Amino acid sequence: MTSARIERSEENDAVYRQIRSEIQFELSLINARVNWLVTSQAFLFVPLTLGARDSGIGASVYYPVIPVLGVAICSLVLISVMAAVWRSHQWRAKACQGAYDGRSNDATFDVILPHRPLIPRMGLIGGVGVPVILVLVWFWLLVAPPGV
Repeated sequence: MTSARIERSEENDAVYRQIRSEIQFELSLINARVNWLVTSQAFLFVPLTLGARDSGIGASVYYPVIPVLGVAICSLVLISVMAAVWRSHQWRAKACQGAYDGRSNDATFDVILPHRPLIPRMGLIGGVGVPVILVLVWFWLLVAPPGV
């Protein structure tokens, strides 16, 4: 199988740089979301273990609250990470076989990707859902504190 050689031109280089920057943006979103997730999980484990007495984590006054909160945050961030992965895949596909593939002089590059309304919604789930979940848990702890 032979691959068609794409001729190098200023236009092709500009398109490549544009696609590369879009993919880099999505990868930086993934990195930020995962870093935030790991940091939040570390902060959740501290009160869970400090609230545990000699009998283990299951005896912690925060036992039902913190694991549920951790699972909810992980789930929401995972959905937003998947949105960035999906968008990155769209950019990679566009570079290889989309409206612009670099093989024809008639081809023009268009920054518009296929309309997928689910991707922005998935991306917002982490940014909006996590604070909502945190507010609900804080409110729950204020109204019905565990161990009281």
